[in-house]
Amino acid sequence: MFITKSWEKFMQTIQNQLSQFKEGDYTVKIISTICNMIPIEVSFYYYDHWEDGIKRLKPNLTQQDIEKAKLLADSENVQSVLKIFSIIDTTDQLIAGYASIKNALNLFGSKHQKRTFESDPQQALDAGVKALAIAYSVHKLYNGNIQEKVIKFKNTPAGVEMLIVFCLLEIALPFTDNLMEGSAKAISNLFKNQDQIQNKFYQLESGTLLEFHDSIHLLKETLPNYLDKVKNYAEPIANKIKTFLPTAFNVLDSATGVIATGVDFLPIWTFLGTRLIIESIAKQL
Repeated sequence: MFITKSWEKFMQTIQNQLSQFKEGDYTVKIISTICNMIPIEVSFYYYDHWEDGIKRLKPNLTQQDIEKAKLLADSENVQSVLKIFSIIDTTDQLIAGYASIKNALNLFGSKHQKRTFESDPQQALDAGVKALAIAYSVHKLYNGNIQEKVIKFKNTPAGVEMLIVFCLLEIALPFTDNLMEGSAKAISNLFKNQDQIQNKFYQLESGTLLEFHDSIHLLKETLPNYLDKVKNYAEPIANKIKTFLPTAFNVLDSATGVIATGVDFLPIWTFLGTRLIIESIAKQL
């Protein structure tokens, strides 16, 4: 089977994105901690090569499967998803990953400061943008009608990880007080300023709402179920993360310290997005 040079270049990009994450990195430790403490059907599995990610869903991988995976990876849709998650972690238009988690952990347990979307509109807006990025990835990576796409996404281990991590880090930890009215109400309140969320998303990725409007609608219906799964684990997970992150945060407050120690900037969405791309390809084999 003929594989194009464009595939070779882009698949190497995917591999480079994946292999930058070592098992002991803070990013991986945060994701694995969350996924191992919250009961999910498929346990978190670390891999640093794309073929191992394919094998997570298709253990008996054949050479024919590998060749097909290479062709599937050579698409504009896959490239656009990798781009949007990379932008989320690197743009100065959003709160950096480490700052977002640091804010959430500092707020969690505080009895003197409200933890609502209204009290921190910037972080709430960023959470909405990340939700749109998830909807965008569902639209771009899966085949079928919108219901089929969402089902395939929820049946992809990396998709479940993304939903769990989003609900915990972007909603349950920083905005605990919003959960008092229930998960469905919390998600509804998050999207109250949907126009503003959309405008900020479009600053990161060109496109129109019509492209993935149905994905956004179904995601809003899906998120409350996963928020219900994570909300009772917010405190124990926050306490666990606090045991290994304080040193990193102290270093991350200094740019020179980051350079000197090689501490990663917690590019969580690049990590999750790359895994989702690989495993969505596996779903098509």
